[in-house]
Amino acid sequence: MKNTFVLAISLCVLLSAARAQVKDLPGYIVRTSGDTVHGFLKEQGTDESAKHISFKASAAENDYQVFAYDAVKSYQYEAGNLFRAITFSDTRKEEPVTRTYFGKLLVTGEYDLFTFTEDGELYFLVRRDTVFYMIYDDDLRSLPYVKGNFRNELNFFATSCEAARKEIERADYSIQAMIAFFQKLDECVNPGKAVATYYHKAKSIVSVYAYAGGIPLGAQSQATGELRLQLVWPQLDPKVSFNLGIRYSQVNTTVRDPYYNVATLYDYKNYQITSVPLTVQYSLTSGVVQPFVLAGLSIAKVNEVTNNPALLDAGGIYKNYGMTFLVGCGIEVRLVHILWIRAEWRYEYIVEFPTVGLVLRVP
Repeated sequence: MKNTFVLAISLCVLLSAARAQVKDLPGYIVRTSGDTVHGFLKEQGTDESAKHISFKASAAENDYQVFAYDAVKSYQYEAGNLFRAITFSDTRKEEPVTRTYFGKLLVTGEYDLFTFTEDGELYFLVRRDTVFYMIYDDDLRSLPYVKGNFRNELNFFATSCEAARKEIERADYSIQAMIAFFQKLDECVNPGKAVATYYHKAKSIVSVYAYAGGIPLGAQSQATGELRLQLVWPQLDPKVSFNLGIRYSQVNTTVRDPYYNVATLYDYKNYQITSVPLTVQYSLTSGVVQPFVLAGLSIAKVNEVTNNPALLDAGGIYKNYGMTFLVGCGIEVRLVHILWIRAEWRYEYIVEFPTVGLVLRVP
């Protein structure tokens, strides 16, 4: 097992030499003055994209400039999504509030359809003439918001189109369903006007991730190695990753002998845990320092070694593969592009010790 992880880390080093730089995403911004500036855009989560855009004029620059709607009225990723600053009336509360967000353009025609997210919730904006209408889910009833207006608004827009009205009852609250509805509505209301779709699905990024760490605590210690594939959809939420890996942990600890009552006696116990964990990890921040939490399931095989055979966990997954729940937390600190320091703690079959080690992540 140790040789496997040495080989995995060596492969990551070789791969990182060929892919040492993250590709900047080409695109442009349109300033409020009307000037178009081409350069590179940062790939952001949907909540971030509604509020600001990070831009730099050339790939050689290290830092992005952050622009809000008061400085930029639209931006677009090359061969990707187009965002426009939209001022609208937020009607979710009893007293409407005027807001301005960057909306992602989905459909143009007699009606224009945009979308954005706030606190992870999906919303739509529809332009009719010069007015923007906000649409939110019928299932949204949490205070201080009122009941959603999804189907009421669709009925309002489709008053002159019977074909579109027939689709409302079976329409679901999703991007694909809303695009299909407004395409049909646009073609019905004004057949002579061109209808265009601008939506681009979020692309995933797959990374190879290798971790080696441990902690010495005298008679108690732990050594851990993990190799995994990490999947992220940056345009949905760059802080969330889905991970599938192979992990090996060796935990040395002491256990109180429950059968010796004359005095307190501690016995040596060694856990060797080989597992295939499937986890979801959420980073609380982005940047150089990233605290995180994770949870998931794993298929694990546990081998126990002890000087007291009575302490063996015969009722668990000892020497057999079984399913176990896992949770954990920790922090990652980036040293260079591919090299990170990681400190983590997790529960996986047993409460493990915190470990500290190095991470190689490609790309």
